[in-house]
Amino acid sequence: MIKFFRHIRQNLIMENKSGKYLKYALGEIILVVIGILIALQINNWNENRKAKASEDNFFENVLLDLEKDEAKLDYYYEFHSKRIDYLDTLLTYVRNPNLSMGIDKFGMYVEPLFYSANPTNYSNTFESAKSMGTFNNFKEKERLKALSQYYSDFVLIEQAFSSILRFVETQFEPLMYTLPEGYMTEATGNLVINEEDVKDFYIKIASIKDYRNLSIDYEKILRTPIMENYLIGDMGRTYNALGKITARQAMVKSLKEKIKYDH
Repeated sequence: MIKFFRHIRQNLIMENKSGKYLKYALGEIILVVIGILIALQINNWNENRKAKASEDNFFENVLLDLEKDEAKLDYYYEFHSKRIDYLDTLLTYVRNPNLSMGIDKFGMYVEPLFYSANPTNYSNTFESAKSMGTFNNFKEKERLKALSQYYSDFVLIEQAFSSILRFVETQFEPLMYTLPEGYMTEATGNLVINEEDVKDFYIKIASIKDYRNLSIDYEKILRTPIMENYLIGDMGRTYNALGKITARQAMVKSLKEKIKYDH
């Protein structure tokens, strides 16, 4: 094809047809420009297609992360709802001296309070794409903004859980350490909600026979104002965590629906 155009140019020059040559040269330039524009258009189309595929793949993976987040939030909600139930039960006995729990029930209701939830956030897909600058070619800026807000708000969950853990370590554990743990049996951990299986721990503790014949005066701790103050403080912190969890559950549900709707 190049030889063909070169041959035409040479013939026009040799025949001294400058007018026709200029027209031909202009036409050739126009053809070259059109070719370049077509090539650019094809290249842009390919780049847009790749960007769209990358964006679709990103949101598909984010959707999987959000589903894992949702399952984790359901666990957090159950964990903290049960914690409030246990705190409520203990506070009921604290404020009613005519009621007696018995050492076994006391052990079953105080033991879950030693445990706290570990905040986990599934944000690898988002953070990886963010660090690689992948978002620059994405069109769904509003969804990215909502996702960014969702992941940055995870610090609220971390702070709420940390507040409970800190309160347990500085207030509850020192109080309970004044009481011998002879109340622990195989059934002590039955009310414990934890991601790890702790059943073997309580079986092991119960298997080590205690020959001391200790008199465990749990009522002394149960009736102390310090215990009441702790239960109320823990309940307040737990309600705060539950509120943060509920708000995040609403956010993840909204994000999932929007991603599914747009795809």
